[in-house]
Amino acid sequence: MLSAMSLVAVVAAALALAAYFFMRSRADKSGSAEVARESTPALDAWIADALEVELAEGALGMRSSTPEERRKLAKSLRGEPDPDVVSRVEEKVKAVELEFVKYAHDTEGEVTLRVRYEDGNAGTASKRLPWNDVPEAIRSEFGRRGGTRVFRTWVFPWARVHAL
Repeated sequence: MLSAMSLVAVVAAALALAAYFFMRSRADKSGSAEVARESTPALDAWIADALEVELAEGALGMRSSTPEERRKLAKSLRGEPDPDVVSRVEEKVKAVELEFVKYAHDTEGEVTLRVRYEDGNAGTASKRLPWNDVPEAIRSEFGRRGGTRVFRTWVFPWARVHAL
């Protein structure tokens, strides 16, 4: 049989463990909500598509490539990293930046994706977005700061740290 002290220790440990899992589940939910505010599924898809075309030529040297030739790159950009592709992209790419522009008296915004390469070259792609499709955190920053441009550094999926 367990003594009274042992029973108290077991109950205390069980309560501490339950509290830990409760707090962890709450942190996971709030963390994913913040990430969702910084982007949207449609914007994520456009970024992956634009990067696939840009990096195929700029980082991997595939000129006029087909979707089949870019398959490993496409998968890497969508969360299934290929070690060879990741190594080659990391070696060539210095930074990926997003620039959001708000036009005065317009119901649209524009996002420009800029890839800066280690050799000094750069590649860009741009897209106009209805204002409601601009991520919530970006719209909020425009409202707080009152400027016409907001910048974000974009991180490759394989380089993102996912907290437990």
